[in-house]
Amino acid sequence: MQVSVHIRTVGVSGSERSRMEVRGLVITCPRKVEEWTLSVPLAVSSEVGVRIELCGLCTPEQRVYRGAKPTYPYWGGHELSGTIVSLPDDVPDGLRVGDRVAVLLMRRCGQCRACRLGLDNHCAYLNPKARGGVPQGPGGLANFVGVPAYQVFSVPSFLAPERAALVEPVACVARGINRARAKAGDTVAVIGGGTMGLLHSILLTTKGCDVYLFDDDVATHGPVMSTGAHATGSVHSLSDPKLVERLTDGWGFDCIFCTRFGVRGIQGAIAAASRGARIVLYQSIPTPDLLSVGANFLHYREIELIGTIAQSADDVRNAIRTIVEHAARFDVLQVNLWPSSNAQEAFEQALDPRVNRVMLDFR
Repeated sequence: MQVSVHIRTVGVSGSERSRMEVRGLVITCPRKVEEWTLSVPLAVSSEVGVRIELCGLCTPEQRVYRGAKPTYPYWGGHELSGTIVSLPDDVPDGLRVGDRVAVLLMRRCGQCRACRLGLDNHCAYLNPKARGGVPQGPGGLANFVGVPAYQVFSVPSFLAPERAALVEPVACVARGINRARAKAGDTVAVIGGGTMGLLHSILLTTKGCDVYLFDDDVATHGPVMSTGAHATGSVHSLSDPKLVERLTDGWGFDCIFCTRFGVRGIQGAIAAASRGARIVLYQSIPTPDLLSVGANFLHYREIELIGTIAQSADDVRNAIRTIVEHAARFDVLQVNLWPSSNAQEAFEQALDPRVNRVMLDFR
């Protein structure tokens, strides 16, 4: 894929705006990705121009690609790293041309009730941004993006692009861990040893938690153990009271993070929860599964069920600090880079659960 960007300036309501022609990767039907030349708006005087280096293929892209979520055409991509190539007239503090950055494409208007309450991670769901004339989706699978400054976060120049592209998913995990109030000394269960389970294990062990993994696939146990966690057994074993008592000195798990296995995993979490436990529902469940739990069980044991979605700006900054300070811990992740010209092969590999993250390279 060529990285040249063509910008032509047009007048819109007295303010300078442009159209930038970018080369984007669009999913047009199940198992089909095409390279399109797309013309998207750019507010020259107020947006930061970023030349994209890497973009990860996350769950939304994978679902659309394999046909589980048939929303075509779809222009995905929201796990971005890149370098700043242009700045607006009112240059924000700390941003310079040439800086390596992580780009978060979620809208944060700063004015709605969610933003004012510090819940800016909900703004994009309450106030979706119209993107006329281009396919639906965040649009990060491209060689260039122009975004408001609040969506751009500087990272140290020595941080590799593939680490910077992990900022978005790490920030999502950091949010759930923060909401669970996990702290050093807590006995914690992570349900699911996939990519998100690994990230949970990395962040929780850096906090000094005693982490146990539960996953039916024993192939996931080795990587998780290399993070400093204990690979314990299947999801079903959470329902074994003798095992849980042995692992937790008879108390139960202080925090449990559900990253896989849907309602079955949540039910296992409830069975293994201590008094006062916090159970975090991290994963999205694409089917309309219903959870049944006794009200008195929650009431008398003071158990919290906590949902978590996306990330706030503070979570992003915390994620950057964690990645920088504990960079070696993220080596456990299998991250494969593919040239954007080989997008079809990259998407196919992204469906392989043995690979933690496939990233498209637009350099």
